[in-house]
Amino acid sequence: MWLAAPRPTSVSVRSGPARLTGRDAELDAIVAVLKRRPAAVLIEGEPGMGRTRLLAEIGRRREFDGGRVLTGACQPLREPFPYGPVLEALRAVGDAPLGPLSPVAGVLRPLLPELAEALPPRPEPLADPVAERHRVFRAVRELLAACGPTLVLIDDLQWADEDTRDLMRFLAGTMPPELAVVATYRSATDVRPGPLGAPFRTDPAVHSARVALGALDVAAVRKLAADILELPRVTDEFAAKLHECTAGIPFVAEETLRALKEAADRLPVGEVLSDRLLENLEVPVLLREAVTERLAALPGPAVRLAGAAAVLGVAAEAAVLGELAGLTDDALRTALLAALAGGVLGEVGDGRYGFRHPLARKAVYDTVSGPERALLHAQAIRVLAAQPSPPLTLLARHSRAAGRVDQWRHYAEAAADEAITRGETSRAIDLLQSVLAEPGPTQADIGRVAGKLSQVALRGFRPDVLGTLARVLEEVTLPPSVRGSIRLSLGMLLVRTIGGLGRGRLEVERAVGELTDRPDLAARGITLLAQPIDGLTPLSWHETWRARAGEVYERLDDPELRLALTADRIAAASHVGDGSAWAEFEALSDTVGTVAERVQLARLWCNLADGQSWAGHLDRAERLVTEGVRRATDAGALYAIGLIQGTRVRLDWVRGRWTGLAEAAEQLRDSYPELGPIVMESSLVLGGLAAVRGEFAAAQRHLAAASVHAPDRGPIPVVLSAAGVLISVLLATDDVDGACAAADTAVAAAGRKGVWIWAAALVPAAAQAYARAGRWPEADNVVEAFARGIEGRDAPVATAALVAGRAVLLEARGKHLAAASLYDEAASGYAALPMPYPATAMRERASMCRLAAGNRTAVDELTAAAEAYEQLGATRDAGRCRHQLREHGAWAPSQRGRRGYGSELSPREREVARMLAEGRTNREIADGLFLSPRTVEQHVAKVLRKLGARSRTDVARKLPGAVSVGAPAGSDLT
Repeated sequence: MWLAAPRPTSVSVRSGPARLTGRDAELDAIVAVLKRRPAAVLIEGEPGMGRTRLLAEIGRRREFDGGRVLTGACQPLREPFPYGPVLEALRAVGDAPLGPLSPVAGVLRPLLPELAEALPPRPEPLADPVAERHRVFRAVRELLAACGPTLVLIDDLQWADEDTRDLMRFLAGTMPPELAVVATYRSATDVRPGPLGAPFRTDPAVHSARVALGALDVAAVRKLAADILELPRVTDEFAAKLHECTAGIPFVAEETLRALKEAADRLPVGEVLSDRLLENLEVPVLLREAVTERLAALPGPAVRLAGAAAVLGVAAEAAVLGELAGLTDDALRTALLAALAGGVLGEVGDGRYGFRHPLARKAVYDTVSGPERALLHAQAIRVLAAQPSPPLTLLARHSRAAGRVDQWRHYAEAAADEAITRGETSRAIDLLQSVLAEPGPTQADIGRVAGKLSQVALRGFRPDVLGTLARVLEEVTLPPSVRGSIRLSLGMLLVRTIGGLGRGRLEVERAVGELTDRPDLAARGITLLAQPIDGLTPLSWHETWRARAGEVYERLDDPELRLALTADRIAAASHVGDGSAWAEFEALSDTVGTVAERVQLARLWCNLADGQSWAGHLDRAERLVTEGVRRATDAGALYAIGLIQGTRVRLDWVRGRWTGLAEAAEQLRDSYPELGPIVMESSLVLGGLAAVRGEFAAAQRHLAAASVHAPDRGPIPVVLSAAGVLISVLLATDDVDGACAAADTAVAAAGRKGVWIWAAALVPAAAQAYARAGRWPEADNVVEAFARGIEGRDAPVATAALVAGRAVLLEARGKHLAAASLYDEAASGYAALPMPYPATAMRERASMCRLAAGNRTAVDELTAAAEAYEQLGATRDAGRCRHQLREHGAWAPSQRGRRGYGSELSPREREVARMLAEGRTNREIADGLFLSPRTVEQHVAKVLRKLGARSRTDVARKLPGAVSVGAPAGSDLT
């Protein structure tokens, strides 16, 4: 059939099968059975479930290296060859010597001429065909027995001829003692009792198993995607979307991923491997062929029914499909049974029928001619519109496909309204975007639809909406209030983007001026400008807007808008350390009625969690995060969900929950590559984790992404915290000038902003940098400015940081015992939050001060600090403590002796191997782990030997789970 729009020429290159994924449990269970002979295993699965791949993997297992592995496959021929797969397998038995054979084995000479020299002479044929057939069965059994330990693998038993099925039943009942047989077959769509045409039974002495292969779960699909796309990881969102599109069927997932990889190679960087690319992907060639092959085997009415189901696009009752296909009663029933038996359609549940996965539907849809397709879409509109609750999104889709543009616009906007009411943010945005993308609507229609889009877009974050709204403002003449409303949302969205803060605030200010007759909308802009967390604009400027917001609030009647302003006021107060914010929050009622009000409450919980976490009220923040995620999910507040995930990973960082945290932070950052606050917050966490592992180059890259060098472009708490980490990294490498330069920038930013509680991570590090450089006035000034700035603020982390900063100054001036006392106080303050890493750092500093003062009992404190660092995973800090213990003659190895690791890497060797995989030199490894170069050389030699690596560069490939910390941006799947 000629298609209206021919597909472009393409070349599809296959580099071999992907690694078997998601079948480890099944594979291990099968191997365990096969090791106990005699054994028989049947593997059942629907088409595409990976039966053949699993069979091949069984044959490659090392457990079977000592014996023969014989393989054969049944073919879908009209007249299958007698004993075809068994003879195919037996042809290879002559590759090794055979045991003794009786004369009966000679009956196989005509069937296996390749083995003529190994087989006895052919006996005289028997007159009785049944007896002769039985002699063949006996001969096959005897030949297999003579092979010794043997594994026979037979694929696709559902296509076997009757002779093969009878032979397999015969062997199952009288198996040689060293034989194991594995056979696969396609799950039957008819009522046959088994793959052999009869119930599968074995002799009681035979170890047997039946394995039914199901679909892969999301985790397995994610692993398969990372393997085929050659990426270190894929995002949860993409894995879930891929699983939805492929139903977890391994063949479908693999072919889809191969097509995705080819498509991605033709796209610009930044547009690679997105959910939208997945949705718009052409059906992979092999999958298309598999579907059309099944379709070709169906009778005409069943093909029409499948085509109608493909056009309809969703599972439906048989009567609905029949009405579209023009089939009723017996004709409909017969066609439906044929489509089900042929594996084209499936029963979805509740008496509805459809396709197993969207790509199968698309493959069938592409076989329907254009005119027939348009007619079916028109019929679908009539059928669906008559339902009690018409599916608006489907009606919009069918109207567009049928060429009914006005009808499509009507249904699309109505479906968007429905999605907004239900909190389905992404669906609403997609629908409204599609309406605005097509020419034809009036300016009034554009203003109305763009207004809806601008409002719902604030619930989530879709970068493509920015261009749509900007284009409407530039090209369409709109009333001031409509223009101001759209511009306001554009500005609020821009503020969220990387580098969009300045432009966003300008757009918001301009919108406030355009909304003079809409104080309710102007109030949203005013309250945004009152939020102080981003950029270097002084707090006093934000407080002016905050006062205006309070004035506007008194004149508002809209409950949702009043709640929005209340939420912003509480969050802003919390961020600057105003203790009244928490009291006001606790007094606030959380009983609301509309989805919009639920969105505002979810925003409050998420933003307040952020504010409380920066102030150091970590237990409060934990509770807010947990409840905030639930509320935001229920309300469809996608932007709030993203933000609170950033708060969650930072909470895990400061609370010392570091296991798997780097992966979580990377995935979060890659899930929201355009969303500035999330990218910067996750980069801060990644930078902090890299720093404590001694990966200083990677740490600096991550901290740069946290806007540490451009404080005017990011959330100031993140920027100042990143500066604190960066200063510590530079001091650790003895770059005192660089540390002071970073301190100068960050301290100036803190002073200009005027919210000093956000400098809690900065001040102790800046004081240390200035003191090491001999810049005593700056060292004293930053600590005292911090003290004045946090006075009266509800911020326990700032209180602990102030004590730490003063301790730094005392230590730098040689007042070790006084400094130790303050370090102890700071350690207690951090531990109470709890923030275990800075608490441990304070204990280390206290012990070092006491040792400097000649107090040898501090050795125990330093030992405890080293152990605490090790538990956290701060390997470099632990190494520094051990080094100091050796310097003070206090290091004593464990009396229990060292554990022997044999061919496995020891914990220290794993650290060295990881650093080798990152390209670190021996000197860098020695500095990072506080070891001597000679010791590092010994560790490197052991790592190369144990991993079987030919060179240092080969370690990255050999080390299990090795992923470069400095992977380039954009290398992940988004």
